[in-house]
Formats: sequence, C-alpha cells, structure tokens
Amino acid sequence: MRYGKGPVSGIALRAALIAAVLTGTAFAGCGEQDLPPSSGLEGEEAVELIEGLSADQSRMVGDLGYPDHFFISIDPDGTDRVERWTYFSRGKVVDFDNGRFFGEEECEDESEEYPPTQLRPQDFDALLTPEEASRMLGEPLYIQEIEDSLMPENTIIVYDRAILLYRDGKLIGVDTKVSPPELSVP
Repeated sequence: MRYGKGPVSGIALRAALIAAVLTGTAFAGCGEQDLPPSSGLEGEEAVELIEGLSADQSRMVGDLGYPDHFFISIDPDGTDRVERWTYFSRGKVVDFDNGRFFGEEECEDESEEYPPTQLRPQDFDALLTPEEASRMLGEPLYIQEIEDSLMPENTIIVYDRAILLYRDGKLIGVDTKVSPPELSVP
C-alpha cells in the first residue's frame, strides 16, 4: 500500500500540536470513539483491526509494525485526537487525524539518541489517570504544574519513557521521543 506525502512539515505539525494543546484549541484524532472506516483508497485490502486502533492505523501496524516513537495530542474538550508515528528504521513519519491516515514524510534516523519505545499508541487515552500512567511507566522523574493567566492549568509529567501532559486530570498529550536520563556514576 502506498501513502501520500503530508502537506505539513514535521516540525511545523509538532509545534502546531503543542501550541493547540497548550492554548486549548480543538483538533481532531481517534480518541475513545468508534473505529473510523478505512481511508477508502482504491484497491485497498481488508485489514485485521487491532483493538484500540483505527483501520488505517491497524493497516500501518500490519505494514510497518508499531512505531519507534509516537506523539499524541488529544482535544481537552472532547475525544478528538491527532497522532504522529515515527519509524526511524524506515526513515518516515506518518500522521493520523481521528485515526485516518493524514500524510507521511521522510525523517532522519535518530534511533541512536532515541531508542525505540515498547509503548503502543492505543495504551494512551484521555481517561488515563496520572496514577494509572505511573503504574504503566514507573515513578515520574519530574512533575511540573504550569499555570498562566491565558490558559488553564496544565501538568507535565516526565517519565524515563514518555512525557505526558494533563489538563484537569485528563490526558491531552503524549510524547515517547524521550532520551534516557543520564545518571552520574557515584
């Protein structure tokens, strides 16, 4: 199966997603709603759905495996979701909007700096509490409360394998592109 090239550059998309999360702007994705249909591309083969993933995402996992890293942004006022899956081993980044394939672009191999994650995108939804995240990811390395007069309070929780962003107890952002912490030798 071939995928088209996305209209937005990776850096621009990531910056826009982070800005949207922090400002509360709505954007789309595949939150807790029903799985959307496949993209409807002509000649598309049937796909075996993977629980928690859309048809397009299931197809991508079938074709390329789970991503080396992923970035998820969830609309804090709904269940909409945008995802960016990075495949360093394939030199590509794939974007999904509400679970539907949105675009693809090339990327550099940064796997030496960011070893592949064992986490899966479907493990993270808006209902994942900080306590549940800690059971899955271990003890947080760092927690920061961010409050600004222009936006609601956000909580950033940094783990050794992911960075999570919460607003009012709801997960609104996940980034697994995290370098392992450097520990000083005693």
